[in-house]
Amino acid sequence: MKKLMFPIFALLMFTFVNVNAQDVQQPEATAKQEASQVQDEKVEIKSADLPEAVKTTLAGPDYSGWAVEAAYHIKSKDQYEVKLKKGEESKTVKLNKDGKAT
Repeated sequence: MKKLMFPIFALLMFTFVNVNAQDVQQPEATAKQEASQVQDEKVEIKSADLPEAVKTTLAGPDYSGWAVEAAYHIKSKDQYEVKLKKGEESKTVKLNKDGKAT
């Protein structure tokens, strides 16, 4: 009986390790695919290429004194991400095509 228990226990442990090893690899592959999709949908553009509504919002009193450092178009959401700088301070705002904060 003892001779039979050891091989059964070893087989169960081997199976358990294999099942867990396969589960860990799948989420990593999915996370890498999602990260590449997020990077692909964000495209850097010139501040001159921003829609007029976005330019008007950035010229308004809420952003007075802030300069556009970089601008991005997020195609999947049709939004614009604008990095602003005022002296040493910087911030990022997300605006839709109508110039409203999201």
